[in-house]
Amino acid sequence: MTKSVRTNVSGLAALLIGAFTPAAAQLPSPACQWQGSHRWLSTRPSPLDSAILTIPPLRLTVCYSRPSARGRSVFDSLAPFGKVWRTGANEPTTLSLSHKASVGGVSLSEGRYLLMTVPRPDRWVVLFFTTAATDPAAMFQNLTEAGRGFAEVERLDAPVEQFTIRSDVGATGAALLLEWGTLRARIPVLPQS
Repeated sequence: MTKSVRTNVSGLAALLIGAFTPAAAQLPSPACQWQGSHRWLSTRPSPLDSAILTIPPLRLTVCYSRPSARGRSVFDSLAPFGKVWRTGANEPTTLSLSHKASVGGVSLSEGRYLLMTVPRPDRWVVLFFTTAATDPAAMFQNLTEAGRGFAEVERLDAPVEQFTIRSDVGATGAALLLEWGTLRARIPVLPQS
């Protein structure tokens, strides 16, 4: 892991400690591994969400938290240009692949990856990491880089208040779309054999 990534994510671990309730009081999230009490899940400012992209035989699932701008400048303070961003809020954003695929131009094997990005006005860097850790705070501290790809950026006509990841399968191919503020980053996805 590079020093800049380590520096930017090491402080994130402190934010995650204490965010989880005891296992006996937890309810499972239907598509993702993060769990918490019903009260905690329903009242948190950045709710959990997921996006699923299916291109047979590939099933790609992204699990993330959805921060809101709330009047703040997205790319000045929340996800600053040129800095590693966890690509969501709170817990690490994870990407799970059922089969081998090219994601953002990076060949990834079946498995789970942490997804981070470096937002830029015209092209985002997409970072994929692996970790053996299962605790969210420990995941940020025990990263091994699996690859770096790119996402082309498009301007949006209307600003998006709450960070959103969604899938897109169309005539130009399949992609994960990351939308926030006035930008959309398009991460191309292609199944591999």
